[in-house]
Amino acid sequence: MALALAGLAQAKDDTTLLDTLVVTGTRTQTSLRDSPASVSIVGREEIEKRGTDSVAELLRDVPGVSVVDSAVAGMKRIRIRGEQSNRVVILVDGQELTDHSSFGSPLLVDPANIERIEVVRGPASVLYGAKAIGGVVNIITRKGAATPVQVEVGGAYHSATRGWEGWAAVSGTADRLDYRLSVSGDDHGDRKVAKSPYSASGRLENSSYQNQDVSLHAGLKLDEAGRHYVALKANHHHLKADGWQDPFALVTLKNIGINPTIAGKQAQISIDEAELTQFNANLPKRDLDKVGLYYEGKDLGPVLRKASADLFVQRVDREFNNDIRIKGTGGSAYIPFPPPFGQTLGLTSADIGMNSVSVDRTQTYGASGQLDFSFHPDHYTLMGAQFLRDDLDTNKSNTIQISNIKSPSPGVPTGTLSVNSNAYDRATMQTASAFVQDEWSLTPDFKLIGGLRYYRVESTLEQTSSSTHNAGESSRHGRFVKALGLTWTGLEHSTVRAGYSEGYVMPSLLEQFTDSRAGRGIVLSGNPDLLPERSKNYELGLRYQNRGVVFDGTLFFSRSKNYITFESCSISGRCAPGGDIYVNADRAKSHGVELLMEYLVPGTSFTPYFTGTWMRRQITVDDFSTYQTDVPRLSGRLGLRWEDTLANSEVWADLFVHAATAVDKKERAIEKSGKVSRHLAGWGTLNFAVGSNFGPHGRHRVVLHMGNLLDKGYRASVDEMPGVGRNVVLTFSTRF
Repeated sequence: MALALAGLAQAKDDTTLLDTLVVTGTRTQTSLRDSPASVSIVGREEIEKRGTDSVAELLRDVPGVSVVDSAVAGMKRIRIRGEQSNRVVILVDGQELTDHSSFGSPLLVDPANIERIEVVRGPASVLYGAKAIGGVVNIITRKGAATPVQVEVGGAYHSATRGWEGWAAVSGTADRLDYRLSVSGDDHGDRKVAKSPYSASGRLENSSYQNQDVSLHAGLKLDEAGRHYVALKANHHHLKADGWQDPFALVTLKNIGINPTIAGKQAQISIDEAELTQFNANLPKRDLDKVGLYYEGKDLGPVLRKASADLFVQRVDREFNNDIRIKGTGGSAYIPFPPPFGQTLGLTSADIGMNSVSVDRTQTYGASGQLDFSFHPDHYTLMGAQFLRDDLDTNKSNTIQISNIKSPSPGVPTGTLSVNSNAYDRATMQTASAFVQDEWSLTPDFKLIGGLRYYRVESTLEQTSSSTHNAGESSRHGRFVKALGLTWTGLEHSTVRAGYSEGYVMPSLLEQFTDSRAGRGIVLSGNPDLLPERSKNYELGLRYQNRGVVFDGTLFFSRSKNYITFESCSISGRCAPGGDIYVNADRAKSHGVELLMEYLVPGTSFTPYFTGTWMRRQITVDDFSTYQTDVPRLSGRLGLRWEDTLANSEVWADLFVHAATAVDKKERAIEKSGKVSRHLAGWGTLNFAVGSNFGPHGRHRVVLHMGNLLDKGYRASVDEMPGVGRNVVLTFSTRF
């Protein structure tokens, strides 16, 4: 699907927005108009106009997409059609960014180094791997400039965070070689918000973050015609982010268990009722290092039309720190030693502090290849294969300190008890898959595209210090997934499309094999018996563009099962009482409408536009079912754009409203806290942006964004921090 903000100038030229070529929807170069998938594009021009250091923010206005950060401002991810971020595949130049946490891959790429972003909404597991229930984001990075040497520099100031960012790059093309080297960095303080229950001071404490990025591209045409091309890309990205304390996390928990291992012996601490008084999750380190090699051959012959292959290795280093403070009453404690312990002690009250530190490293090796064939004039056939290997090393340490102990047991001193535990796990996952897709031109107006992919996935726990898991535990899964799409262009200036697709998501290594305490203070056990999550999706769409009118609409319905959630160990019987364990229990149904509409008013430079989504999503866990799933019924952007040339400079302006209806989030696991449903009111912000390209060939650019002009306090979703208050972003860049 077209993106409303992409290609403002194109609406005024003979070139149409829906004629923009995309690759991600079908793995072949296809126009937006003819793609059977729901595809959106954010191009380079739009990236430069947006004035943001976050890839997720660039995607906020794509229909069906929402932004989440889980209380860590610098770790923005996206949801697609309500599906959590771990069900969205993130690609950089077609290569997957893997992340074996329960949260999904963050979008840690410098926007200044991005040529365009292509987003596929809905399952795309046939083409893009075993995480694509929600969709696919393919970030395509920049190559060398057309001149032998071009230097770019830029910077920005963000009033909401008192933050700055800066970037510089040198790029060019010399004969058959093209190159680009870029560096960037930013530093943001605590976020400014309108005065609200979230902040009396107007600042969100512990919401600061920093990024640094270095990227290299070097490409070489192997022949004069450019039919064979190879490239090397390397990237280093560093993130440090603080975690904001969300008031929703400060709940009262009943009947919780804290069961650390002390010198190989199991301690058991049970609290009848515990009130969380502090909850902080910080990310001192989240680094990505990646090197990739690429080959592309085109115009190879009448049958073999194209060939492509790539290899890459990447490493993700993550340090996660979680601090929890609890005031507990009632319960008991069994500490194996030293004396006078070794017995079960009754507790009348205690103050409990828990610090959990997780240091993880994920090393990924990947390779893929694709061949494009034209066996018949009416058929275009793709065949491909992919291999991924993820090696996860995780070290977890937990410190539990119980103060102000008051016990009815005789001879037990009051005071402080400190318990430390450590855990280590090493696990691997290997995914091998092969796919085939055929595009069949049934008639000049009808095209049928069908695809099939087979997955074989093996996960193994190689080493562990856990008393609940054993080295050598493994799981193996194999499955076919299918997709089918149909387009009809029999109506002038229009394309009608219909599609069916299946999604398939493997449980992560952390969900299968590792035990963690971060979160509610309760041990959450891994489960090697988890099944893959699966989904089926149906779509019907219409695209139209003529005489300045652009319309792109999609109806969708999806049904998913085997969603991974967690339940009490006392229910499952597969782990120590007092904790939880990952299980396949959830299922979901979603349906909705995604719209893009814009109109270039004849004889003017004004374009009113709207992008939005209406959606309903239902989650069911055993006998628990709810539509309160943190998804607004209606969300979108309504605005008026203007663009013209003044004094030989391109000038543009955009006045728009961001808005969404109220959301509620109801979870079975939270009901025990007494906070059954979390409610957020509907909201709307008024915003204005203006910018200009000036100087020879428009080499200088200045952009001013004024956000939330009415200083409204709001929060878009439970999984996103409160929005910034009235703010200004000033961006400047130049090239020479």
